[in-house]
Amino acid sequence: MAKRTLVASLKGIEKAKYALIRKNWTQQTLANDVHVASWATISKFFNGVAISYHIFIEICTMLELDWQDIAISSNLDITTVQHQEQPLTALAEIWQQLQSLGSPTEKMGLVLVKEEILAWSWQTNSIYEKSVSIGSHIRFEINLESSGYLLLIQKDTSGKIYCFCPSCFAPQAQLNQGKTVLPQEDAPMKSFKIEGEPGKEIIFAVITEEIPNLNWLPQENDEPLELTENHLSQLFSFISNDKDCRVMYTEYEVK
Repeated sequence: MAKRTLVASLKGIEKAKYALIRKNWTQQTLANDVHVASWATISKFFNGVAISYHIFIEICTMLELDWQDIAISSNLDITTVQHQEQPLTALAEIWQQLQSLGSPTEKMGLVLVKEEILAWSWQTNSIYEKSVSIGSHIRFEINLESSGYLLLIQKDTSGKIYCFCPSCFAPQAQLNQGKTVLPQEDAPMKSFKIEGEPGKEIIFAVITEEIPNLNWLPQENDEPLELTENHLSQLFSFISNDKDCRVMYTEYEVK
């Protein structure tokens, strides 16, 4: 008899991520502290891959969610599930591990800007954009609860990963409490133009008290650094060993 499995829907995954925010948990918390399942299984749940029926329900229970609202179907079979697991590249695998250390957040996100005749102006929405069109211009905001050193990383729709802070767009990485905007005031441009292909992008932020001990950190005049699996592995080790750093991420769609 085929093993019964369940798959989280896209809306279900979003509900589960908000449940993590409410509980102040990360995906790693579910694996290491709550002991619901292994990290690999938790990662599958949040990436829309089929997992055991019983473990799926247990994850939802711990997140105080109705599993029937989260699953695509209550009667999926491992031989018929449409969301099949795809082999991950080394870069994608370490990225998933890195993202599992962070918590989804509403304290940072994209703000649309528009070009005017003499200057740029930006919208002052209280809720950050979750969907932006190719060709539009944006700035990025992050609200820090306390001062610290900001390491800001973007994973674009092609799967490439870049360090944007520090870089020439964020030459000041040691920041005070409150709102910070990228590009920063001394950056070579006033906004970022959305380019590339449609898909999901992720912004990943690490806030530390001191400059991280990472020998690949860009300098203030450098272009954003494209990160490899070696860079991400070093960052994963750093975060895992620094219990005082804060790690969070936000996602948005490019259309």
